[in-house]
Amino acid sequence: MSISNMKNITIEKPTNDSLPAQLLSLYNAFKNVKDGEDLEFDLNKLVWVSPLLVLPISAYISSTNSRCNLDNCSVKDYLNIINFPKGIESVSALELAIQINKNYIPVGKLRKDLGIDRQRLESMFSKMIFKVVDTSAEGARSAIYYPIEELVGNIFEHSKKEEGFIFGQYYPKKEYLDICIVDRGRGLKGSYKEEQKIDLTDEEAINRVMSGHSVKSDVERGYGVRTSKRVVCEGLGGSFILLSGSMALISSQNKDKIVELPGFYWQGVIVAYRIPKPIKSIDISKYVE
Repeated sequence: MSISNMKNITIEKPTNDSLPAQLLSLYNAFKNVKDGEDLEFDLNKLVWVSPLLVLPISAYISSTNSRCNLDNCSVKDYLNIINFPKGIESVSALELAIQINKNYIPVGKLRKDLGIDRQRLESMFSKMIFKVVDTSAEGARSAIYYPIEELVGNIFEHSKKEEGFIFGQYYPKKEYLDICIVDRGRGLKGSYKEEQKIDLTDEEAINRVMSGHSVKSDVERGYGVRTSKRVVCEGLGGSFILLSGSMALISSQNKDKIVELPGFYWQGVIVAYRIPKPIKSIDISKYVE
């Protein structure tokens, strides 16, 4: 498709810095988009970068012939530094990026066929987070690493896709860390349909995952997503969003809410969460089932 025939999508600046506000901007961007349609993303209204907004765009561009317009974008230099939208998919490239920009975490493109290299990328991504976030509180590193390991693992166990994306950003003045993990696979509903021959709505699929029911037909329980959400929200006092298809779960410390996204459909899964800088010890064993 020629660029002139591409549908232009303007990414609106979120009304505030909360995860729900970022979700709303993402929803407005992809609302009424036919999945797989080639798009031109206009990021010129953005004045700051959030993982929940830019990582799904990276994943979408990777799976289509879409492109992005950064001509007049005030955060263009930063987006280039984090390797948006292509991301980094080799250990050597990530090591070089770390040497050049020690305080920035680049977009990571994780490929299933890279095997051990993918695991090293996950480990290095976590180490970069530990460099920019104060993790001196007892148990903080385990609490931060656990959901990364579990949620990235889910991409390759359940999505049936060869690649996934991960990106994190720490905001030192606001003292919180945002992380987003994205795939363009079969989604939660599709996973239950293919693995267990169960027809579910997107809402039912999210509820089933959060109840600890694995999508695998030969596994009775699947706690990874649920326990990750508990570590983030209960253990670290953060917030958590899980999106698949046209439904999203929005969670905070004491509240879970599933919202419908009319006219919106994401093929795959998006997970985004925010954790404040750990200031007290945390024992994740009480949340890991």
